[in-house]
Order: sequence, then C-alpha cells, then structure tokens
Amino acid sequence: MRNLTILNRGYISTISKTYPDLEIIDSVFDPVADSITYVLSSEESSLIEVQQFTKTGQENILASFNISSPISPTARLLSFNHFVDTCQLVFVLENGDIILATYDSMQPDCDTTVVEIVGSIDVGLNASMWSPDEETLSILTKENKLILLSRLFEPICEKELDSNDIKITDSKHVSVGWGKKETQFKGRGFKAMEREKEATKDNKTLISSALEREKDALKHAGLDLKEDGPLKDPTVSEVERGTLSSFDPMTNRISWRGDGEFFAVTTIEPVLVQDTDELFDRRVIRVFSRKGELDSINEACDGLEHNLSWKPQGSLIATTKRGLDEDGDLALELAFFERNGLRHGQFNTRLDPDSETVSDLQWSSDSEILLLQMTDRIQLWTTKNYHWYLKQEIYVAPQEQINFAKFHPEKPLHLMIAKANGLEIIDLTYKIVSGPTCIGQDVGMTLVTDGNTMKITPLAIANVPPPISFREFDVSGSINDLAVSKSNEIYAISTSNSEIHLASLKLDEMKKGKSPKLRSTISSDLLVSEEGEFLKQIAFVENQFIAALVDGHVSSKIVLFNIENLEEPLFEDIVEIPTKVIIIKAQANFEALAIEGIDGTIYQLDQQKNLREVGRFPQLCRDFELVVTEALGDHATSADDYFEKVTPFGISSNGKLYANDIQIATAVTSIKTTESHLLFTTAQSQLCFVHLSTTTGDFQNAVFQSTSTENVTDERIRQIERGSILVNAMPSNYSVVLEAPRGNLETICPRIMVLSGVRKFIKLKEFKKAFLACRTHRIDLDILHDYDPQLFFNNLENFVNQIKNVGHLDLFVSCLHDEDVTLTKYKETLNESAEISEVFEKLQLEQLSKLQDSATEQNSVKKIIKNREDNKVSSKINKICEGILSILLKPEYFETYLQTIITAYACQKPPNLQDALKLIGSFDNQDQVEQTVTHLCFLQDVNKLYNVALGLYDVKLTLSIAQQSQKDPKEYLPFLQNLHTQPELRRKFSIDDHLKNNEKALGWLHELGSASYEEFDDYVVNHELYQCALSIYRYDDSRSNQIYKLYGSHLADKQLYSEAGLVYEYLNDFQNALKNYISAKRWREALSLLQRAELQDGLRDSAEQLSSSLVDDHKYSEAAEIEFNFLGNIEEAVKLYCKSYLFDSAILLASKEKRPELIESIVDVQLGEGFGTIAELLVDCKSQMTSQLRRLRELRAKKQEDPYAFYGVPNDDMDTPDNVSVAASETSTTPSFFTRYTGKTSGTAKTGASRRTTKNRKREERKKAKGRKGTIYEEEYLIKSVGRLVERLDQTESDAIKLIEGLIRRSMKEQAYQIQKSWVDLIDFIKENVDEIHNMSEKDRERVDDNGEVYLIPEIPAPSIREFPRKNILDY
Repeated sequence: MRNLTILNRGYISTISKTYPDLEIIDSVFDPVADSITYVLSSEESSLIEVQQFTKTGQENILASFNISSPISPTARLLSFNHFVDTCQLVFVLENGDIILATYDSMQPDCDTTVVEIVGSIDVGLNASMWSPDEETLSILTKENKLILLSRLFEPICEKELDSNDIKITDSKHVSVGWGKKETQFKGRGFKAMEREKEATKDNKTLISSALEREKDALKHAGLDLKEDGPLKDPTVSEVERGTLSSFDPMTNRISWRGDGEFFAVTTIEPVLVQDTDELFDRRVIRVFSRKGELDSINEACDGLEHNLSWKPQGSLIATTKRGLDEDGDLALELAFFERNGLRHGQFNTRLDPDSETVSDLQWSSDSEILLLQMTDRIQLWTTKNYHWYLKQEIYVAPQEQINFAKFHPEKPLHLMIAKANGLEIIDLTYKIVSGPTCIGQDVGMTLVTDGNTMKITPLAIANVPPPISFREFDVSGSINDLAVSKSNEIYAISTSNSEIHLASLKLDEMKKGKSPKLRSTISSDLLVSEEGEFLKQIAFVENQFIAALVDGHVSSKIVLFNIENLEEPLFEDIVEIPTKVIIIKAQANFEALAIEGIDGTIYQLDQQKNLREVGRFPQLCRDFELVVTEALGDHATSADDYFEKVTPFGISSNGKLYANDIQIATAVTSIKTTESHLLFTTAQSQLCFVHLSTTTGDFQNAVFQSTSTENVTDERIRQIERGSILVNAMPSNYSVVLEAPRGNLETICPRIMVLSGVRKFIKLKEFKKAFLACRTHRIDLDILHDYDPQLFFNNLENFVNQIKNVGHLDLFVSCLHDEDVTLTKYKETLNESAEISEVFEKLQLEQLSKLQDSATEQNSVKKIIKNREDNKVSSKINKICEGILSILLKPEYFETYLQTIITAYACQKPPNLQDALKLIGSFDNQDQVEQTVTHLCFLQDVNKLYNVALGLYDVKLTLSIAQQSQKDPKEYLPFLQNLHTQPELRRKFSIDDHLKNNEKALGWLHELGSASYEEFDDYVVNHELYQCALSIYRYDDSRSNQIYKLYGSHLADKQLYSEAGLVYEYLNDFQNALKNYISAKRWREALSLLQRAELQDGLRDSAEQLSSSLVDDHKYSEAAEIEFNFLGNIEEAVKLYCKSYLFDSAILLASKEKRPELIESIVDVQLGEGFGTIAELLVDCKSQMTSQLRRLRELRAKKQEDPYAFYGVPNDDMDTPDNVSVAASETSTTPSFFTRYTGKTSGTAKTGASRRTTKNRKREERKKAKGRKGTIYEEEYLIKSVGRLVERLDQTESDAIKLIEGLIRRSMKEQAYQIQKSWVDLIDFIKENVDEIHNMSEKDRERVDDNGEVYLIPEIPAPSIREFPRKNILDY
C-alpha cells in the first residue's frame, strides 16, 4: 500500500576542469566519505578526468590522465571503482587496459596522482564488474574467457566459456522438473503432434482427417482451440529455443549477488540443434561461484536481452525479454531466474515492444525497488503479493538522454541519474496516501499508485486485499503522487508530465459499483513556469483547496487552486517558502497544509494562506504528521484557558521519532495519528500509542515502549506481526490496518482504541453502545461500572432501559468480578505522564524507608505470600446485584426481567440462593416455576440448590430442582415422599438431620417435647452437641444436670480429665471427680477431696500415687510437699528438694524437723551431684563452641578460596565413556554451579519443575535438622546450634545460682568458685565470637523453592547474651 514519492531532486553540473567539453561516462557513490566520484571523458579526447563532489559542495580533481585511445564505442569504460580506504581509482577499459590511479587523500591534486597500467589484455574485454566487497574483479574477454582477479590484481581463476555446457545443461531442464526426457508425460496435444509427423511421413492424405479427430476430442475435453492454431497441450509449457530479441544490442553483462559469493554472466553463443544440425545464436546466463566454478546455466528462453541484475538479497536474477504474453500479444517483459537457472516468474513492463527498450536494470540495496532505465526516463517498480507496481516514472529534459542510473550502495532510497552534462541526485521516500482519521470521516480511504492507475480502497467499507482494489481510475501518463480530500470523495492525481487530474465519486455511489469520473485537469502551464521545475507532490486542504508543490533546482513554491467547482478549478495563489520544501501533506484534521523544509523546519499554511513556522525537527524526517491538540496554559485557572497547540511528529531515516525537537522513541518504522492518539510501529514488532491530549504535553514521558517479548498489559502497546507497518486507522471501528512485509493486510482492534470508545460512551451515558463494544471486542463488562461507579448507580434504571435485552443483562451480571478493572488490566493511561514525577518521589521515599528498615532489621528477607481469599462479602458485586434487583423487582420490570432477577441473586458472593428459591417458591404459575428453576440450575450447582431448597422445607420446590439434576429418581423420590407424609416438626428435623444441620435438628427435637428426651440425649451424644444442649436447657436444672453427666463422661473419654473432674465435682459425684483429678495430676484438688470423711480411707494410696507421678514429671518440689505434708517422709522430702536445686528448702526442712544428720547425709551428697552435672554441662558447651567455631571458619575459608569447589561444580576432567552422552537436556540432572548450594539441578531450576513429593520434603527437613557435614545445611545448622546452646545456658542459669549458694553455705567454696568462673569464662567466649558466627552472607542464604525460584532464608539473629550474676565473695 506504500507509494514512492520524491523528497528532493538535486543537480550536480559536471564541468571538466582540465579539458573542455568532457561528458560524464561513469560515477559511483562513496559511502565512507558520503560523496560522489564521477569520470569525465569524450569521444574526441583521449583524456579521463575524475572529480569528487563532497557533501559540502566542494569539488576535488582526483585524477586527469591520457589513455592510449579516445573513449569510443570500441574503447569504452567498462567499469570504474573508487577504493576510498586506499585512495585508489580503478578503470577497466574495453581495449583491455586496467588502469590504477593513486591520489593524495590530504591534498587531492591531479598533478600528484600516480597513474599506472597494472594489466592489459590484448584481445580486449566485453564486460567487467567488481564484487560488492571490492575484493574480486570479474572480467569477460572478447575470446569468451572469464578471468577473476584479486584486489591486488593477482589471478584467481581463468575459465573459457564453452558452448558444450549448454548442451549438457539442457538435459537438466525438463518440462516437469524430474525424470528423463523420454519418460515425460506428453498429453493429448503432444501425442497428436507426433502422430501428425508420422502421418506426414507415411501418408499425407490422412493428415487432415487425423487432425480433425484430435481437435474434436480436445474440444470435447473442454479445451478452447483456435481454428487455425497449432495443437498445444496446456499441461506442458511450450519448449523455447532461446532465440534472440531483435532489440538485443549484442553486449555482455556481469552481475554479482549482494553477498559476493556468486555472480552471473550473460553472453550470446552459438547453439547446435542435434536433431536438425541447425546452428543459431542463443543468449545464455551462466552462474559462477566466487572461485570461478560453474554453478548453473539458465534454461532456454526466447527473446532474452542483454540486461542483467542480481537481486542483492540473492533470490532472483532479473533480465528483460520480448515475446508473446499470456494473451498472445507482443510484450516487453521483465523475467526472473533462480540461481539454478530455472525461470521464476515475469511481469509486463507496459512499454511499447516495437519501439522502446530497457537500457539497464538496477536494484536498491534493500532489494525493495527495481529500476528500469530507458533513454529518456527511469521507472521504479516495487512488488507486494506477487504483483509488480510501477510507483514512479522520472523523466529528464526532452533534449537530454540518460547515460546511466545507480542506487546508493547503503541508502536504498537514494539514487543518481547521469546525463551528458550533469548528475541528478534523487532522494525518495515511502508514502501511504490515506484519507482523514477523524471520527465520522474515517472510512479508511487508501490510494495506491500503479503506473497510470489509481487503486482506491476504503478499508472500512471493503477490506480488499492488494493487489486487488475496490475501485480503479486510469489517467494519461504515469502517476507520481495522489491525494484525497477530507470528504473522501475528491481525488487528485499528479502525473510525470506535471499535470493534475481531478476526479470525484460519492461514497454511496462507490458502494453501488460506480467508478470515479474525471472532472478536470490542471495543465502543467499553470504549475511549471521555469526550466528545471517539476511537480513533486500534491495535498488537499479541506475539500476546497488543492496544493501543488513545484520544485526547482534551488527553491520550491506551493501553488494553490480553489476546487469548489471541480469542473473549473481556479488558480488561487503561489506561496513562496523560505527554504526548499521536501514534503507537503494535509494536516491531521485536513484544515491546513503541513510543510517540511529541507532543514527540518515545519510550516503550517492555513486556509487564509497564512504561513507560520510551528516547529523544527533536529534532523530531516522522511514522514511526519502535524497534529492540533488542546493544551492548558501555564497560568490557567479554568477550562476556558485551553488553547490549540500544534505539534509535529516525524520519523527520521534512522527510525527516531520526534515530537517537535524532542526525541520520544527509537526504532520506529511508521506513524499515524487519530484525533486522540499517535500510533507508531517499531522494529521490535510492536504497535505503540501515545495520548495526544496529555495534560502536560510532555510526549517523552507519555511513550511506553517495552523490549520484552512477554505479554504486556499496558493498553498503549501491542505485539504485531514482524515487519508490519501502519496503513490506516479507523477510530469509529476501533480498528487499525497493518501491512505485512509480504503485502497482505491485517485489521486489528487495539485495546486502547476500544477502551477509549467505551470510556467516551460511558461519559455520554450511552450504555448500550459501550456494552456492545465491550461484547464485540471481549472487554470485561466490569468497566461499565468501574470506570465511574457513581455515574453508574445514578443512572442504573437508564442502564437497564438502554440494554433492554434480557440475555445482555444476564451476561453483564454473570460476568462481574471482584477486582476493579480500571486499576488492573484496563488502567487508563491518559494522565499517566503527569503523574510520573509523583511516582518518582514515591519511589524515592520507598527506597529511603527500605534503607531505614534494613538498618534496624539488617537485611530482612522479602517473602512472597500468596493472597488468601477473604471471607468478607464482595461489596462491588453485591452492590451492583442489589442495585439491579431494586430496579427489576418493580412491577413494571418484574415479569420481563424475571430471568435477570434470578441471575442477580445467583451471582452474588456468596450466591443468595435462599432468596432466589423463596422468590421461585412464591410463584403460582407452574410454568414460571419450571422456567426459573431451569435457569437457576444452569447458573449454580444443582446439588447445592437441592440442599438449599430442602433447607427451606419446601418439598415441592425441592422435587422440581431434583428433576433438573442427574439424580436417580429412586434416590430422591422415596425420601421426599417420606418427608411429605411426616408431621411438620418431624419433617423439619429429618431435613436438617439429612443436611447435617445438627444444631437446628436438635432444636426441632426439643420442640417435640418430653416424649423425645431419650432421642434428644442420644442425638447429643452421637453428634457431641453438649454446648448446644446446655444452651437449650439453660433454665431447666434437672435436664441440664443430665446433660452435664453425659458431658463429663465425654470429657473423660477424651482424656480431658481436669474439666471432667470439675464437671463431676459440680454434680457432687466426688468419687468420679477424685478419679479424674488424680488422672489429671491435679494433686491439690484431689487431696482436698480426700479430706472428706467418705474418702479418707484412700488418702495414703492416692498420695503415694500422686507423688510418684509428679516425680516422673520431674516436679520434685511438689512431690516433696506431698511426701512431707501427707506421707510424713522427711528423708524423701529433703532429697526431692535437693533434686530441684532447692537446697535452701531442704536445709530448712531438716533443721525444722530436728534432723541435722540429713544435711550431711543427703544435702551434701546432692550438692556434689549437682556440681558434677553443672560442671560437665559447662565443659560440653565450651567444647561445642570451640569445635563449631573452628568448623565455621574452615567452611568460610574454603568458600573464599575456591567458591567453585565449595558450591560443587562437576569435575570437567573426569573420564567419560565414549558411549555416554554428556549433553544437557531439560530432564537431565547434571549439577550446575548452584546445584549443591540451592538444592536444585539445572533442569528443575530452569523450568520451575519440582520433583519433591511429601516424602522428599520430609527427608529434606530431616537433613536440614541433622546438618550433616558437607551438606548445604551445615553452616546454617552450626549457627543455629550456637543459639540453642545459649538458650540451654539461660535455662540452667537459675539452677547454677542456687547450686553456688548451697555450696557456699556448706563450706564448699572451691567448687562454687569453679562453677562461677567457668560460667563467666564461657559467656565471655560466646560474646567475643557471636558476631562472627552469625555473619552469614546473603549469597549463602539463597535457596530454591519447589517452583524453581530463588529466595532468601531468614537471617539468623544473634542471641542476646546475659551476664552471669556473680557472687562478690567469689569474685576475686
């Protein structure tokens, strides 16, 4: 859909400096110096002059020298090349001389240039060409020898072109591409021809009858045969001999492929027909490799000519041929060959085959444009979808001829045309001619140039795939530019002869099949007034004016015509522009003309012909859009302070996108604008949007681009097919049309355009349009509420009345979600750029707070916790459903929207099924009940509805629901029939018991009265409903005590002896209470009950039992009280006090009871045992601390010295058997760098796969708890064990203090001193090393979870070390 238009057409006058009247004979672009080097000579002179024209306009004479004979048709220059890196000029002449001229790059002067003949071939040369990398020179001599030379002119290969190659290769090119010639399927036509030959030999009288029979047979087979034409089988292509064209100049050509690996040579050689010994000349195309090896020869093709050009990308070789086309008419065609020599398509050049000829073919560097050179003009062709379009036809002055034309080797849209006295430098650009994108006029009008045909396609009316178009319009002369008016009904066509044709066609008539009609023509006399001027571009302003850009050598002018009367366009004015103009186009809203100067300046020309500068690009842009938006003034206080702001957007040749002088994006390939958005595509295959109505006007912050290949949720970006470009945008349809590289069209509806339309409809309260847009484009319907909840609820009845359709309302209610979609996937980005500074400030504050938190908590771990579902009711869904119900439950809506009412109940969170079923149960119409029940069963689980209906005690409704389910009637019918026959209370009990509503069922049993007491008690016991039963009989003491008795038995069975004892004591059942207290080891409560007279007999036995159980639980002090107070065993009591380190209580008891011998016999012995226990503990702790600290230092030293060995990289030097694969795969368990460290193999860590079952997870926990040496858990285990050691010391500290005091009281000062000193020394040792021990790096804290994601284990905090309370009498 892209057209080619001329940006600039410069002229270089090539005037010889060393000899008069020299003409240009060759020229090359110099990409390194960005200059042009051209060769001057003439037939009268034997002198060659070389000049260099730089980009600053400076002309340097690089060389000037004489040759052996003047430049003439017999001694012409075959090739010329400029090696800028070595400052050398290479000339290859037809007489066989190869001349090398070396100049001074610092001070170019023809007098100092060294000229030498580096080689000469006496027989002369036919063709010569350098490879694209300038490393190989290919030469074809007049003796048909192919010679390849290096850049230093050393021979690489010399090969003679042999005609026998053609015979050998002919056998390869058979009709169907396989098999031998003798075994080919010939078809009826071919067989008839063979029989015709046989008949001629045998009997000529039978010829006519045989032919007639065969013709009749072929006609009956469906073939359209001409009366006098030869028989021909359409299934087999006609065999061509390769005859020459009458226009062939009999010259030879060489063409290299773009990568320099192959080159093609076209020659004319005699061919001998073996069957008839006929000798004729045939043009042959041979393909050679870079080393000179023959690769292929083309299949025979009649009418081939001398032209040869290999497509740079290497797929096709182009040449020209004359012959009959498909219709049997003589045509000049452009044919393509593959590298293997086979034909690969052709197209008609539309030139006159009887008089015109193509002098040369050239490809652009990107292989997109094919140039056809004639004597007076060039044609530029492009292809899409296998169709070739003639995009430009550029003429030279009538008295001039074109010597040659060449493309720039690096700039595909830059070319030169050489004439006798100068060079024309032409800069092209691609242009998509489209109509307005304003809503109401965005029919997607797109115009395409194809020779003298304008192809018209309104994409919104008919998305016709190219090369087909909806309508076509032909003019006289080749089309150079097109334009369409704001109404999409007037067309302007500029032609290569500088004329403008005006045509029109109304859209309604176009839909009926009519084509545009020519209304008038503006002649070139009204446009071009000076020599050298030409009509370059045209554009519309509204529907009233047509502007024509007329370009001269140094200046430009814009000619305006008033076309209110299409039949008679009136000249309006000529507007002079301060600088040379390269592009004119309609402003985005078609209300003014946008102009770009050669210096990047953008001008606006309004309808009053006022010209003003509105912006400037930092560099020349090849495509731009001029957009008018509303912006808020700097000191604005109200909406009235908005003003119109004009912003130009342009794309430079290197893909930079500018908004005026600010670069806002890179790698941009195409742009388009609508009333609200700027659209552009990127090289990353993305379609991006920019809001034009930003509050700040800062488009740099408004651009959102992502280099990620993953899906992006931002509405301003969308992935597209690779290489696609924008063709048109139609906001009314929310659609954008893209063209893929191969030429097919794709229409998409970007989310941002759909959402913009939906938001606009919501603001205008056009809810139906918004709903239909969401439904068509699969947008969540939540946006109808979430965009403006207050507006939605204020217009809820209007919303219902607009939607009307019950199914649509059901769809809206049933598709609601908890989330606010305007904050998640449909977040509006219109004012996002204005909030960027606030976001940055928030980010800075967050980073500051994180730093403060890290200072207090020391690198706290960030944990990812999955959101848990709230049990709270979703206020949004319920609020919408309740609002809709409040409208639909009104009498005027109830009958119509009954289905939606049921849907609103069912879609609440949680579903309000009870109210829905109550509503259904209130219906008198059975048909209505069945209809609503069916709908409700569709929305919700029928089994759940069955239970809810049962819970309403409505058996009939339950039966209706059961009939909609998959339940077997044998299951539910007997049950429901039984319920139907039961009394009401018993039925309710049965239903609640069936539904497991045990507490409600217990309530119905209570209401049944005293007759059901036994059933009540059994139900309480079976379902453990003791609290519920107690609440029911709260005021009935006798029944309450019965329940308590059952409850006490239940508690005892559950081993809740303490509570069971309390219950039995409350019921005065002291025997059971005592039994439970003893089981619960509640010795005080038990011994208090044993003081009662009826229980005193068991006092001693119970006391001994309690004392023994307390000793087993290490509760020595409590057991000592029982032994002394209830059993009178003083010795055992003293011993038990000592075991609990209560030496003071033991000494007191012995002294009080006048038993001092017990102090020596028991207390002193227990002090010795306690000393031994504490001393051993301190020794163990000191040893553990020392060994673990040493191991930690050893581990960290190893990790520091050789981390690869520490983390367990597999040994690369290990011997691997030859038959064992060492290649990694997704499922392999080959250890990686972090395997030993993270616990994951490379495969599982990469894919997130987890092989851990519950058993494996438990095994990992056991390994972690053990901290086995050499595992990844060892360091963590060692650090945590130090913490456990400190906790153990803290727990034992009180016992140690009591032990020291007891030792001092019993005159064992040395032992007391030793305990205190050892304890203090251990605490000091721990304090000195605790920080070193807990210094675990962040890298060592990394682990891999079951999903393959790396996380940090929590830091192990250093424990607080308490000072040991020293005794001053020992601290010396």
